[in-house]
Amino acid sequence: MANIDHLLTYFPMSDEHLARLHTLLPDTVITQRTCTELTQADVAAADVIFGNIPPSMLDHAPNLKWMHLSSAGTDGYMHLMDRGILLTNGTGAYNDSIAEFMLALTSALCIRLPGYTRNQQQGIWKRLSWAKTIMDSTVVVLGCGNIGTAYAKRMHDLGAYVIGVRRSASACPEGVDEMVSMEQADEVLPRADIVAMIMPNTPETAGFMDSRRIGLMKDGALLINCGRGNALDPDALYDALVSGKLDSAAIDVAYLEPLPAEDRLWTAPNLIITPHIAGGWRPGGEASPHMAQTVVKVFLQNLEAYLSDTELPNTVDTATGYTKKHR
Repeated sequence: MANIDHLLTYFPMSDEHLARLHTLLPDTVITQRTCTELTQADVAAADVIFGNIPPSMLDHAPNLKWMHLSSAGTDGYMHLMDRGILLTNGTGAYNDSIAEFMLALTSALCIRLPGYTRNQQQGIWKRLSWAKTIMDSTVVVLGCGNIGTAYAKRMHDLGAYVIGVRRSASACPEGVDEMVSMEQADEVLPRADIVAMIMPNTPETAGFMDSRRIGLMKDGALLINCGRGNALDPDALYDALVSGKLDSAAIDVAYLEPLPAEDRLWTAPNLIITPHIAGGWRPGGEASPHMAQTVVKVFLQNLEAYLSDTELPNTVDTATGYTKKHR
């Protein structure tokens, strides 16, 4: 059985969760910290860390053997594996919450909710346009991994035809009608009524949705980004909304976070902006009750595997930054 001397948690944990940890680790020092409490000494003492500790603090973590991220994304932490540190992530914890958030944004765009909200604030009773429908629409999901597939299934259940795009083409999971590779994305974008982005942060995805690719989309299509802000060119997005190339769009992520108050995206027509909240938590801070349960559940599954010296289900692949197997 693997031994843990000092576990540092940097994610909100209930009394029930902590009791479970003490049961699994009766001889381990367990330290729980928030972003305002965390010190370099805490990090230096830990041989196992749960939560997204600021990467700069990990340069001085001589005892660290295993780090489990509360996020599915691994950007900023991949270098740990070069030091022989085991890295796992939160893949599987966010499927439902982010997929439902994306579905809500999709529905809001279909009925032109941003415009009606502005009209309500000004006391204007006026139909803006007829609503679009999810039923019989074609949806392209850029980044059709665990979360993207969960969103795809919901859209498919509502009558959409779903095309998934992922690193390499593979068999279609439930809810996906076609699956193509990233190299084939340009071929399917012109077919899309709705493009939903849930792409990770990799060199291949940075700036992926630029003015050229937005130009490939149908006039009046909808665009949603709940993946990484740097995958979508903000100037291209703004110009497409102003020109009417895009009917409307929604972003839960931005090229710079927080998005500066003076940024012109705030004034873009028919754009919904939310402050990176689809995942339901912030590092070292609060989490929604649902996310607190699901993220900790994934950690505990990996902890039990670690203690039994078996392969951890969320082990990150050094080549891709994803978990080694889709679950």
